[in-house]
Amino acid sequence: MDDEIDLDAIIFAAVHRASDPKPAPPKQLRILRKLQALLEVTSGYEGVKCFLGKSVITAREAGDTLSILEAPRPIVGQGAGEQKLKRTEQWTLLVQGWPIDDPDEPSAPAYWMKAAVEQQLSLVVAELPNGQARTDYLYRLGGDISSLTIGQGVVRPPSEEAASRLAMFYLPLILEITTDVRNPYA
Repeated sequence: MDDEIDLDAIIFAAVHRASDPKPAPPKQLRILRKLQALLEVTSGYEGVKCFLGKSVITAREAGDTLSILEAPRPIVGQGAGEQKLKRTEQWTLLVQGWPIDDPDEPSAPAYWMKAAVEQQLSLVVAELPNGQARTDYLYRLGGDISSLTIGQGVVRPPSEEAASRLAMFYLPLILEITTDVRNPYA
C-alpha cells in the first residue's frame, strides 16, 4: 500500500455529499463513490478526474480522464428468502479512460493508464502476504462488496470517425454485492 496516501481516509470521506437528499447514499452509489475516490489517486495519475456515469467526454475534459459506467444489460441477481427481498448479484461496471495524447505512439498512453488503473483497483481485493483478509476500510470497499473481478481491458486507437479522437480504454469490473431491497441504503 502507498505510505504517502491514506487510502482508507480518502475512500471513507468520498461517500457522503452535502447535496445528498438522505444521510446515507444507496449502496450502489456508495460503491461508485468509493471507486471514484480510489481511481482519482491512481499512482502516476494523481488528480485524474473520474466521472460517474458520464459516457461522453468533451475535448476540454479529455486527457487523463476516467469515467465509471454501469453495463447496459444487468444480470438478474439470485433472490434469497421466500419473498426474495435480499439478493446476491453480479454488478458489471465499465471503467473508461482517456489518457493524454501521444501523436507518435497513439495507443501507448491508454495501455499505460489501463495498467495503472488495474493495479489501483487490485488494492480493493489484495490479501495480506500470509493470505489473511485485511481489515482496513479499502478492503472490499469496507464490506460493501463480496468480490471484485477485474476483466480484460480493451484499448481503442484514436479515430476521427469513431467514438473518440483520443486513444481510450474500457476495463470491465464485475462486483459481487448483496442487496436488501427493503433497505437499499444499508
